[in-house]
Amino acid sequence: MATRKIDKHGIPILDTNDIELKAEEVISYFDKSILDYPSLTPLPNFIEKIHTEFKLNFSYEHDLGSTKHGNKILGKTQLKPLGLFVDKILVNDPRFPFVLGHELGHVILHRSVDLKRSGYDDQEIVDTKQDLVTGKKILQTSRDRLEWQANRFSSSILMPRATLHTAIMKIQEQMGIKRNMGSIILEDIKYSIKDYSFVNNYLQKIYGVNATNIKYRLKELGILIDRRNIDIKHISELFMTE
Repeated sequence: MATRKIDKHGIPILDTNDIELKAEEVISYFDKSILDYPSLTPLPNFIEKIHTEFKLNFSYEHDLGSTKHGNKILGKTQLKPLGLFVDKILVNDPRFPFVLGHELGHVILHRSVDLKRSGYDDQEIVDTKQDLVTGKKILQTSRDRLEWQANRFSSSILMPRATLHTAIMKIQEQMGIKRNMGSIILEDIKYSIKDYSFVNNYLQKIYGVNATNIKYRLKELGILIDRRNIDIKHISELFMTE
């Protein structure tokens, strides 16, 4: 990321490795040991330090309201002046860490973006449930790119790739799993689903995120291969001749 590339709307052009590296840089700045062994990333502590060192405004105590379309705003990043906000309803919610990481992603990756040039009304980004959906997306608009980048950053900083494989291999060893160590092949078989649920719960406790966050992180790193929706009959029809 030495040379900062932007698109015609002023949005940074970042691939997955760019974002992973940026998340690791932020972790290393505050506590490099987090990348050495599976552990919780203390994002609220990071935010406190950023507030002290770089004058970042932040709050988790207010109702952020709704968009003009009636969607509840869960998080908001203000670029001028720089600020990060999470709605008060999430403070004791399992979604809080991911939303906080998402807003921090906007601060780290997008603080120099001119949002009006990118089609926004104000110099702030508001995030609803729709913006915080992870997984594969078709990136058609500037907002799509901004939100995908912030989601990937949040996953990367909360569940660092440097430790996730280690955590999975450790629990698999304890479970007596010897095949495909470090990977998870999920099939529509009772024991496979049970094993995956056990691993997912174990990872939730380490990283302090919810089951959905774990699932998408494992998928985006190619660790989780979900075979439950393979339709053999449908595939066989591809080879049939009329």
